[in-house]
Amino acid sequence: MNISIEYCIEWNYEPRALSLRSSLNSKFGILAEMRPSSGGVFEVTLNGNLIFSKKQLGKFPKDGEVVTFIENLLKVM
Repeated sequence: MNISIEYCIEWNYEPRALSLRSSLNSKFGILAEMRPSSGGVFEVTLNGNLIFSKKQLGKFPKDGEVVTFIENLLKVM
């Protein structure tokens, strides 16, 4: 499983990205790739597929939202 978190450094989204990375590591035992970016983005990809986009949804993920989404995906795979 390959997870990447792209986050805006201009708006200091790094703490949110690190928190999500920690949650993913605790749950799945993997370290997500951190990808500094700009433009207000907070994007999460799983195996190259976009699974969360702040840019598209206009919001950050709620606590546990990305973890639950990945758990649900793994159930159907």
